[in-house]
Amino acid sequence: MSFLSYLFRNKRDNYTAIGLAVCLAVLYFYMNIPFVSYIRDNAALLAPHNPFYGAPFQLNLFNFDPSMQYGPENVTIIHPLINFLTSTLTLLFGKSNLPFLIIQSILNACSSAILYYLIRRIGAGWLLAFIMAIFFGISSYTIFTALIPDSYAYAQFVIILSAGYLHYCRAQDRFSVPANAAFGLLNFGITSTNVATFFGAFFFSLFDRRRHSIWGRLLYTLLVFAALVAGATLIQYFVFSGKTWIGNVFSSMQSGAFSYVAPFSFAHHSRVFHMLLVSPILSPEMAMIDPGIAAFATDLTKPYPVYVNIIGFGLLALAILAFVSGLRTRNAWAFIVYIMFGILLHVVVGFGLATYSYDLYLYAGHYLFAIFVLAAMLISKLHQGLVKQLLTGVMIVFMLVTLVHNIVLHHQTLDYIQTTYETVLQTPEP
Repeated sequence: MSFLSYLFRNKRDNYTAIGLAVCLAVLYFYMNIPFVSYIRDNAALLAPHNPFYGAPFQLNLFNFDPSMQYGPENVTIIHPLINFLTSTLTLLFGKSNLPFLIIQSILNACSSAILYYLIRRIGAGWLLAFIMAIFFGISSYTIFTALIPDSYAYAQFVIILSAGYLHYCRAQDRFSVPANAAFGLLNFGITSTNVATFFGAFFFSLFDRRRHSIWGRLLYTLLVFAALVAGATLIQYFVFSGKTWIGNVFSSMQSGAFSYVAPFSFAHHSRVFHMLLVSPILSPEMAMIDPGIAAFATDLTKPYPVYVNIIGFGLLALAILAFVSGLRTRNAWAFIVYIMFGILLHVVVGFGLATYSYDLYLYAGHYLFAIFVLAAMLISKLHQGLVKQLLTGVMIVFMLVTLVHNIVLHHQTLDYIQTTYETVLQTPEP
């Protein structure tokens, strides 16, 4: 059975996924079109404070960088091959904000639909998979990444699709070397650090006591992956006039990676776990923290509402319990690797902590989907009964509260931005 046949084998699931994707895409569009309209109607007011080298997306939200608008010459080790994508989109749609909102709304909606399929194929019932897919789809990170023309929507789609393919490999006990190497290339090309989580999940997917060729298959896949990267880099060299990601590895690492690293200090970074694990689900209140670059980020002076902590850490607790209860399963290890790598990168290594108050990278939850998958795994494994029904009901309540919270905070954020530009950042008359 092919991957697509495995994924789309159930008509009810297909209709559900299509309906889910359409509704979420429309939701993202209507929630975010006021931001796009505000940028268009106030371009003269925003331009003097635009920190993004004149990019059409002029709002500095969570310090997301509108890198999709920087053109094909923007190549770094962090996003090695993304200029293939940016040059294509720029050629087709120019650099206006509306096409990116439409594309990324559809892309994030499709990510939620794939998550629905993934949870269903893991063994969850229709209702639970539907709830968790919506819950993920209305998370703060997914809503904002539909708006901001950065790499995150594209990376998230590839990550979830890759995770779905790896689950297919585990379920069918078929590990195609070319296919997995190609998924590795996609993950690497959009965001290089994502290759670590993909091959980490691939390793745990291979890890079977009955399998004697795990190391050989892993090495073979890595070699094919390296060959694909070399081939893509060679094409990049010829297509983009000799400019490749290799040419600025050290300079971009120094200016775009190491400069954001700092040691973790609980006294200074006590809210980092909120920023990593809760705020990407339930939008935080935002504040203007740096007028110099018009930076709007999490307002660290305000406490998180009790219900935000209950939902955020409650969902995380379910994910942890799912991992603990599934320690002997490949599924649990294949999904926890995404969360653990995020904690390793941002807390242990400290990537993003040097600019902690700006939210830089800390709000960017590439691992977010795994929390929802693991929580769904735990609930789905329970026998039919009161506890399972109760937890399903709790997820429904969590999802509805999150939806209302994020809609309110999203509109509140735009109101705050408008007020701030009209008062604090108003350009004086010449």
